[in-house]
Amino acid sequence: MRPRGDFIDWLAASGGTLAVTTYNSGKLALLSAPRGELSASFWSFPRPMGLASDGNRLALASRDLLWQFDVTRADDSATSAPRWLIEPTIVHATGRLDAHDVAFDRRGPVFANTRFNCVARPSERVHFRRVWRPSFLDGDSSLGTDCCHLNGIGVHERRLRMATAFCDQGTPAAWRAIDRFQAGVLIDVLHDRVVARGLSLPHSPRWHAGRWWLCDSGRGALVTFEPSRQACAPAIELPGFTRGLAFAGQRAIVGLSRIRPRHILDAPPVRERWPKLRSGLALVDYARGVETGSLEFIRGGREVYDVAFLAGVTAAAFRLTEAN
Repeated sequence: MRPRGDFIDWLAASGGTLAVTTYNSGKLALLSAPRGELSASFWSFPRPMGLASDGNRLALASRDLLWQFDVTRADDSATSAPRWLIEPTIVHATGRLDAHDVAFDRRGPVFANTRFNCVARPSERVHFRRVWRPSFLDGDSSLGTDCCHLNGIGVHERRLRMATAFCDQGTPAAWRAIDRFQAGVLIDVLHDRVVARGLSLPHSPRWHAGRWWLCDSGRGALVTFEPSRQACAPAIELPGFTRGLAFAGQRAIVGLSRIRPRHILDAPPVRERWPKLRSGLALVDYARGVETGSLEFIRGGREVYDVAFLAGVTAAAFRLTEAN
C-alpha cells in the first residue's frame, strides 16, 4: 500500500478506523494510524461486498452470508494499550443473492438483493424478506434474474430513502443489453420514482451534510444530487472506477478500482480520461472538490467495493471470534 498526501495524518487525527472490502481478492481490510503510522489488518471472506457501520455495529455482505459484528473495546491491563474486538454475533444464510450494499434502518440491517431486483431484510425462516422493489419491474416475471442491477442503497433518519441501479428496465438482464454507460438511475424509494438519469454505472448513495452523494462510477466521479434540477452534479473526478463511499469530518473517503478491460463493468468514460487508473482510497475535501490524500493498493485489491468508517476505533488490533 502506498499512502500519499495527508492520508496518514488525517487517519491518525480522525480517531477512527477505515474498513474496506476488496471482493475480487476476498479481503476485508481494517486501516488505522494510531501512532501516526499506517496499520493494516486483513481477514478473508468469500466475495465480501457491502459494509455498514452503526455505532458499535458493523455489517458485511459476503457471497452467501450476511454478517453482523459487535465492535467493543477491551483494554489490555498489562500494557494499558487499547484494543478492539470485532465479534460476529449474528450470521444470516442468504444464499447466492448477489448482495451488494448494506445499511442499517430502524429494524436492523437491510441489503441490496441484486439478483432479485429488490431491497431485502435477512430472515431466520427464509433467505430474505423483500422490503422494497422498483415499480418499473413487471410483476414477478423478473424474480431470480438481475434485470436492472440494483446495487446501492441509502438510509437517512433510519429510513430507506435512495437506491441506485444501472437502468430502469424490468426485462431479464436488461442492464447488460443497453448502453449501460449512460442509463444509470437514482431512485427515490419513498416516492418510488426515478429522480436522476444519465448516470454511468452508479453506486453508493450516501446522505451527508444535508444532501445526497453517490458515485458516478463509470465516469470516475463523486457527485451530488440536486433535487431542483432532478440531476447530479460532479463534485470531483478521480482516476479510478469510483465505488464505495463514507464520510468522516470534512472528508469523503471514496473507493477506487482498476476495472479490467473487456470486463462487464469496464468503463470507457473513465479509462479514456485517465492514462492510468488507481485502486485504493481517495481522500477528498468535498467542500472544495479537492483530493488531499490517497492510499493506493499496489498488490491485490484491484477492485474495491465498499468503505466504512468506524468512529472512535483508534487501533487496528482486532480479534475475529467465532459467531454465536
